[in-house]
Formats: sequence, C-alpha cells, structure tokens
Amino acid sequence: MKLLFISVCFFSFISAQGADWPTFGGFDQNHQSKEKTLRLEWGNDEPEILWKLEVGLGYSSVVEAGGLAYTQGYQGNQNTLYCVNAQNGKVLWTHTYDSGLGDKYFQGGTRSTPTVYKGKLYVQGHEGQLFCLDAKTGKAIWQRHLVDELNGRCPTWGYAGAPLVVDNKVIVQTGSADGSLVALNRSTGKEIWRGGSAEAGYASPYLRTVNSAEIVVFNQYGLSIHDLQTGQEKISYQHKTRYEVNAAQPMDLGDYILVASGYGKGAALLNFQGAQPKVLWESDGVACQMASLIHQNGYAYGVHGQTGANAKRATLFCLELKEGRKVWEERGYGVGTVILIDQTLAVLSDRGELALVKASPNGFEELARFHVLGGKNNWTPPSYANGRMHCRSSSGSWVCLAMAK
Repeated sequence: MKLLFISVCFFSFISAQGADWPTFGGFDQNHQSKEKTLRLEWGNDEPEILWKLEVGLGYSSVVEAGGLAYTQGYQGNQNTLYCVNAQNGKVLWTHTYDSGLGDKYFQGGTRSTPTVYKGKLYVQGHEGQLFCLDAKTGKAIWQRHLVDELNGRCPTWGYAGAPLVVDNKVIVQTGSADGSLVALNRSTGKEIWRGGSAEAGYASPYLRTVNSAEIVVFNQYGLSIHDLQTGQEKISYQHKTRYEVNAAQPMDLGDYILVASGYGKGAALLNFQGAQPKVLWESDGVACQMASLIHQNGYAYGVHGQTGANAKRATLFCLELKEGRKVWEERGYGVGTVILIDQTLAVLSDRGELALVKASPNGFEELARFHVLGGKNNWTPPSYANGRMHCRSSSGSWVCLAMAK
C-alpha cells in the first residue's frame, strides 16, 4: 500500500513569520508547528514563566496571532473571551456572554477554541452562541445562534469545534437535521449554504490537503466530506462510538484519512480514492478519546486511553501507518494531549506535566519534563507560537512559558 502524504498550507492567515497559531491545531490545523526555536536541552533548568492568568473553567485552547493571544473560560454564569498581549499577559479586552456551566458528568465550562482570520476573531459558545469580533479591539461585528436561529441540535456535551474560516465563509457544525454543516458570510453572518443531516460531533472541521475544495467533518455518525462551495455531502463513513462522541481530529494523509475515537471504538485508516471509502485496517488498540493524532514521515503519534478509573493506563504511542502497528508506547501521561514542534513532541499530561519527547520510531526518549499546571482532567492541548508555549488547565489557569533556545 502506498500512502500519499502531502503537506500544504491552505489557510491565508496573516502571520509575521509563519509562526502564529491562529486556530485549533495551529496554522494548518494538524497540531504541528514548523518553528525550529524549541529548546531541547534543559538539564536542571525550568522554563521561565512569562506570565500567568486565571480565565475560568473550560477546555478552550489558546490561539496566538499578530502578537495577541486568546482563549475563553467560564465563571459566574458567563463565558468570557480574553485577548491579551502575548509577550506580557496584559489583558487588552474581554468579551462576555451569558452561558450555563454544562457540567454533565464533568466539571463543565467552555469548549470551543477561537479562530483568528484577517483581523477578525470568530468564537462559539458551548450552547450555540457564535460571534465575530474585531481581533484587536473586541468590537462586536455580528452574532448568530446555532440553535435559536439556525435550527441546530446542541450535542450532549455542548458545541466544541473551532470555526473554520475560508475566503468569505465561516463554517460551523450546527447538527441541524436540515443542514448539519452551515457556512455563513464571514463579514455579515448571513447564511450562504447548509448541508448534511448528522448531529454535531466535537472535532473541528478542516479542509482536505489533497483537495482544498472539500471539508472534512467528524460528526456523531462518523466522517463526512462536504463540498466547500455548496455544502453538499459527497462521501461519508460510519464511525459511531458508544456515547456518540467523536472528538479527536481525523488525521489527514492526502488520499487517506485516519480516524480514531475512544469509548471502545478505536481507529480506522480509510482510502478515499474511490467512490466509497475503503477500510485499509482497523484497530481497537488506537483509541484516542481526546488527543488528536500527529503525523510525521509515515508514523502517527498520539495518546491511547480513556478518562476515569483507567486513565493511568493510557499510553503515548508511535504507530506505523502502513499496517497500523505500534512500534512503541509508554505510560505516564494519562489521557493527555500532544502537539509536534519541528521534530519534537510536546506532551501535556492530564495532571499538568509538560514533557518533550523525541518524535522517532526508533524508540521512546523523553528529553525533559516540567510540572506546569495544577489540578486534573487537563485535556486541552498546548499551543506553541513564536517561542512561547501556552498551557491551560481545566480549572482555568493559563500559563505562558518561554521555551525557545
């Protein structure tokens, strides 16, 4: 089997040196930074804490663009979006809106990560609020509601995906039976199209690398691919879990897509070259409940495991993609999250430890480990931009670390 691996930048974000992290998963939404600035040798040193901020409960990850950093958190029956100076942590403005806690079987709080695009910021709340704001001033430009106005069906654990912004469109999952994926005019909020009928999942939609006119969506039913211009669903693959939770981003491999979920479902590598997806292999030993997979040179890196009583048994792993064979795995990170910075994995454990691990199929090698956050259930992936590592806990502690050489 021959896999086609293509790396194409498909967002036209404004970025001073291509080092910004403007949406969930970074510049290309693949959870990778191409920066070569990361310091790898630490000895007994600890990263300098540039600044700290308390932002409230939630799992919204941090984005940074144009010298500004953003996230949102919940406190006092409200969600608050924070805009701060990325260098010193000074809060420049906030945007607050009413919201419930949404704490069904977990502590609740915000879920969705903001997206910055050409001077505007797009953010949604877990109950269905959607805002377009001026990225520098926080001035509201327009707002919609996915349930009240667009007939959406809010998923059990709330809306969680980051808005996808392409050209003149902002694209979100509503979960509506008469158009589960909706495109709005990014300048006015006016509806352009809607397509599909599956209930919303918890991953963020993204464009395919092999065809930037197609949108990949991981909904409650499974994987679906939609036409960018019309919203029409072109092809789908059923990947339903026990509690209808698909949260980890599908991994784009050009003509191939790897999907992975928790709740006993596992993973499948799919070939999308034909009229219908072809399953190349399946494995229940690759169950990614929270952490999205990372691809490099024919191997995938991720976290296998489930929250709850068995969280300590979760493993960080390296997977050979052609056959779906694990070449190594290591415990000690719980149900954490992982991103790739050049050739190094940055792994944030669910207990708040940040580790640097070599991204290599030759064996597990941890380069450094630091305790950077308190609490537990820290399922939000870190972000790396311009030499700064942003880590955010579920209880709302936002820490910015100087991690460059």
